[in-house]
Amino acid sequence: MRSRLGRSAVLRSLFLLAGIVSAVPAFGHCLTPKETKQGVLLTREQPFFSVFYKPTQSGLTEQRLMARHASLEPISAEYLHPLLVTKRISAKALQEVTYSDATTLDDLPLKGNWRSGTTLFVNGQKTVAGTTTITFEKWAEETIGFCSYPVWVVKSRVELQGLSPIIFEQYYSANLNLVLRSIRLDPSGHPISEVRFDRFQIGWSN
Repeated sequence: MRSRLGRSAVLRSLFLLAGIVSAVPAFGHCLTPKETKQGVLLTREQPFFSVFYKPTQSGLTEQRLMARHASLEPISAEYLHPLLVTKRISAKALQEVTYSDATTLDDLPLKGNWRSGTTLFVNGQKTVAGTTTITFEKWAEETIGFCSYPVWVVKSRVELQGLSPIIFEQYYSANLNLVLRSIRLDPSGHPISEVRFDRFQIGWSN
């Protein structure tokens, strides 16, 4: 799966997104599944983090801006499912991930967990392989502004040979088909960082 946008086009789009984010007021209504099909811009004010999600026939695309080292860092990504990234493009590298099990995650609360062989490619070269495990933990609610949404609380664990495990606790809205909150955990289960949004906007611009 290759992006049709060149890296320069992606960067231009992302810096346009920065201008949109700074100009958009918070909305007074709650997100609906129909609206998310137009694309959703989610923003955390401090420290700044903004991400635009857009559904596609094959999954989901993501374009984000985040504050890092006193500058804005643009990243774009593609997902097979909002919980399964397949491509991430940054200024440093193109990372692609393949899974041996491409079955749906829609029944995760019933099955309890999903596990798949995982291979990481960097700039087109196979680098390392391992496993990805996603475990359903509980039902909960996540709040953005004045709106609350039912979510699955899941724990995802990526274990690649020779590397420390990558562990996240994620709050996934199956109704909206979006991850609304994400917490990075260390191997002991302690939080390292968190993304929790303050506001949203429907579509790319006003």
